[in-house]
Amino acid sequence: MGAAGFTEKVALPRRPTRVTRRRATLGDGRARRRRRAHRRMSSAAGDDAPRDYAAAALKSGYDGSVQGVDGRRYAVDADASAYYDEIASALAATRAKIEAGDADAADELVAIGSNALEGADGAECALSMDAKCSRTLDECLRCASAEACVGFLKNCGKVTEGRGGGFYVLSKSLFGSRVLETAMGTLAERHLRTTPGEEDADEGTTTTAEALRRDVLEPMARELSENAIDVAFDKRASPVARKFLALLAGRADVGASKEIAQGGGGGKRPPGRAGGPKASDGKSLADKLRGGTSVAGKFTGSLSTSYRFNDELRKFSDAVLAAVEPELWNLVEDTCGSALLQAVLKAHEGDTEALNWIIPGLLGCAPAEGTAEGELLADAQEWDVKNMMQSRAGSHLMEAILAVAPKGLFNEIYRRFFRDKLISTAKHPVSNFVLQAFLAATKDQDHVTSALHELSQVFGTLLHEKRSGVVAAILAACARMNIAEKDAAKALARGLTLKMEARKEGRSQLAPALFWLDTPNYGRCSVLGSAMFQTLFKFNADSVPMFSESLVSMTDVEVFKVCQDSAGSRAIEAFLGSQSQKHKLKKEFISKLNGRWAQLGLSPVGSHVLEACYREADARGKELILSGLAGQEGPLNATRHGPYLMRRLGVTQFKAAPDQWAKKQQTAENMMSEFEKEFGGDEPVAKKRKEPERLAEERDEVKKEKKEKKEKKEKKEKKEKKEKKEKKK
Repeated sequence: MGAAGFTEKVALPRRPTRVTRRRATLGDGRARRRRRAHRRMSSAAGDDAPRDYAAAALKSGYDGSVQGVDGRRYAVDADASAYYDEIASALAATRAKIEAGDADAADELVAIGSNALEGADGAECALSMDAKCSRTLDECLRCASAEACVGFLKNCGKVTEGRGGGFYVLSKSLFGSRVLETAMGTLAERHLRTTPGEEDADEGTTTTAEALRRDVLEPMARELSENAIDVAFDKRASPVARKFLALLAGRADVGASKEIAQGGGGGKRPPGRAGGPKASDGKSLADKLRGGTSVAGKFTGSLSTSYRFNDELRKFSDAVLAAVEPELWNLVEDTCGSALLQAVLKAHEGDTEALNWIIPGLLGCAPAEGTAEGELLADAQEWDVKNMMQSRAGSHLMEAILAVAPKGLFNEIYRRFFRDKLISTAKHPVSNFVLQAFLAATKDQDHVTSALHELSQVFGTLLHEKRSGVVAAILAACARMNIAEKDAAKALARGLTLKMEARKEGRSQLAPALFWLDTPNYGRCSVLGSAMFQTLFKFNADSVPMFSESLVSMTDVEVFKVCQDSAGSRAIEAFLGSQSQKHKLKKEFISKLNGRWAQLGLSPVGSHVLEACYREADARGKELILSGLAGQEGPLNATRHGPYLMRRLGVTQFKAAPDQWAKKQQTAENMMSEFEKEFGGDEPVAKKRKEPERLAEERDEVKKEKKEKKEKKEKKEKKEKKEKKEKKK
C-alpha cells in the first residue's frame, strides 16, 4: 500500500471548558502584570541618584507658598528660611550648654527666643504656616519672654492688605494652628501662673495679663466667635478655640507644664510607678473609680492655676453658644464640636449661675429667668437626652455635664433621666460610660443606694457582658461614702459565681474569677477586676471575708502569677497595706511566696509586692526574704530598680553580718513593744498588733486544730468499723 493510501489523522482542537477558559484568562492577566512591573523596573534602573523633589516642584511652578482660608497665598523667602535655620541651631546649642550646667545659658536662651520672635517683622502668619519655620517658632515661644510672646500674638492678629493674616486664618492652617496653641499654652503655663488660693497676682503676671487683654484677647475672641460654626466643626480650629477657653478660664495643663517650663526639653520622669498628680477631665478609669483605688482619691476635676479673665470668658462663651445654636444637635454628634462644648463647660466649672443656663441649653431647653430649682429641665425631651448618652461624641458631652453640674441641677438630671432606667443604661455599649461618670460625680448617698438596689440583681450579667466598669464604679462609690459595703460585696460574689462553680477542689474561686475576669486561660490579669479588688480592701474587713479568704486560698502558682502582673500586683499591695485585714491572713499569703523572692525582686512589678511583703512580715519572714535576695545580688544590681530595692531593704548589710542584723531587728521590736506599753499603741495600725486581736487569733487556731484532730479521729474510727464488717462477711 502506498504512502498516499494512508489517511492521516489530524487532532481537532478541543472546545475549552469553563475552568480552562478561567485559567487562561488568569494566566494572561499575570503575564500582563509581570510585563508592566518589568517595564517599571527597567525605567527606574537608570535613576541611580534619589529624586530631587524640591527641584521637581520648582520646575512645575510651585513656589513653596501655602494657601490660606482667605484665598491668599503665604510664602517664606529664602533669607527668612535660612535665618530661622540658624535660630534652630542656636537654640539646640544653648540647650546643650544648659544640660552641661552653664548658669548663663538660660538667659541666653530667653534672649535668642525673644529676638527671633521680634525678628519676624510682620511675616508672622507666613512663618507660622510654613512647615519648617513653624517648628522653630514653637521652640522660640516656649523659651521667650512674656513681652515677646504677647507681641508675637498681637502681630499675628493684624490683618493688612499686603500680607493678610488674622487669627481665623492661622487657626484653619495645619501648622499655624499649632503655633497659636503653643503661644497660648506658654503664656498660661509660664507667664500667667498664680498661686492657688491667692486672689491677687504678682506685678509681672498682672502686667502680662493687661497687655494680653488689651492687644490679643478681644480681636481673637471676635474672629473666632464670628466664624463659630466653622471653627467648631474644623479639626484644626476647634483645638485653638478650646485652648483659648482654657487661657481665659486660667486652667493650666499640668501634663505639659514641665516641658514648657524647661523650654520644650521634654524632661524625663523619675523612676517609679506613678509620675505624680495630673489634672483630670473626669473620664479616665481612675477618675470613675474615685475613692476606690489607691490613687483615685486625689481626683481634681480641673486646675485653675493661672490668671483668669472672667469678663472676657463670659462674653466669648455667650457669643459662641449663640452663634452655634442652629447647629447644636449636629455639634453634639460631631467629635470636634462636642469637644468644644465640653471645653465651654469646663471653663465655667464652679460658676453656678452660668452653668444653670448653659447646661439646659445643651440639653435642648431654655428655662425662663427666675425658674425654680428642680424645674430647669422641665422642657427637655427624654428621647433627645437618651440619644445623646448613646452616641459616641454626645456621651462625652454628657459626662462633662455630670462632672460640672451644680448640686440642684445634678439631682434634677438624676431624677429625670437616670432613676428607674439604670439597667438599660448600664447594658448599652456607650451609655454605660455615662452611668460610670454619674456614679463618680455624685455626692448623694441616696443616689448610690438606689443604684446598688436597682443594679445588684444584674451584676452577673454586667460582668459577663463586659460591662464591668459599672460594677467597679458602684463599688468605688460605696467605698467613697462608706455605705452599703456588705451588700455590694455580696452582690459582686453572686455575680461572679453566676456561670461557674463557687468552689473547686475545696478552694473558693472568687479571687481567680475576679483577677481573670475578661481574660480566659489565666492570661494577664483584668485591669477592672484588679481595681475592684483594691476597692474591696478599702471596705471593712467584716464586709469582704469571702474575698480575703479566697485570695489566701489561691494556689502558689496563681499567687506568683498575680504578683508579677502590672494590674494584679496593685491589688496585692492593697491587700497587704489594708489596715482592716487580719495579720494572720497576710502572714499566710506571704508564706505562699517563700522560695520565689529572688524572682520577684528581678521583676520590675514584683519588686513592689516584695517590698509590701517585707513591711508586713515578722522577723523570721524578713530573714527569709533577705536570704533569698542575697544570693542574687549581682543580677539584681544589673536591673534598673535593683539597686534601689537592695538599699531600701538593707540586703548588703544583712549579707555582711546576719547576726548583727538579727540583733537590730530584735532591738527594734523591743522598742516597739515598749512604745506601745508606754503610750498606749499610738503607732500606725499597720505597724502593730493589738493584744486582744492576737489572743483571738490564737484561740481560733487552737479551735481549728482541735476540730481537725476530731475529724481525723472520726474518719479513722469509721474506716476501722468498715474493715471489721468486711472481715465478718
